[in-house]
Amino acid sequence: MKGTSEHPWNHYIPATVAEEPAQLGAAPPDWASVVHVDGLNEIVAFGQWSQRLVAGPHHRGEAAVAAWAQSHVATAVIDDKDARLVAQQYGLDAHGSIWVLCQAISCAVISVYTATSYCDAVISHGARMPFEVGGFEAWVRRQGLIR
Repeated sequence: MKGTSEHPWNHYIPATVAEEPAQLGAAPPDWASVVHVDGLNEIVAFGQWSQRLVAGPHHRGEAAVAAWAQSHVATAVIDDKDARLVAQQYGLDAHGSIWVLCQAISCAVISVYTATSYCDAVISHGARMPFEVGGFEAWVRRQGLIR
């Protein structure tokens, strides 16, 4: 994916994923462009990913992310571990949001403090992470994701 030196990546969120925080009264992030998975290639890919991910309402967002990423030769950011593994098995470059945070830290786009604050906030709103509140930095260092 192309970006500028200040923002080394472009961020895209399928509309179906952007709707999830909106249903909870939150706006989609202002640093991402909302895209629609409605081109012919995208629709075909969405059907394939829906079957691969055994999509119901739970995996609709993951299928949309995978379909858009496949259609645009992009990296898919999928936090659901099982869905991410399926995407990788089918050859998609797929990672979770912790990986994205670590890439942003490595490129000096954000600080460890910012990433920790983000993780703490999403944990406090019910997200599952492989660490507790305040545990981001120690965990990613143990995993070798940042130095």
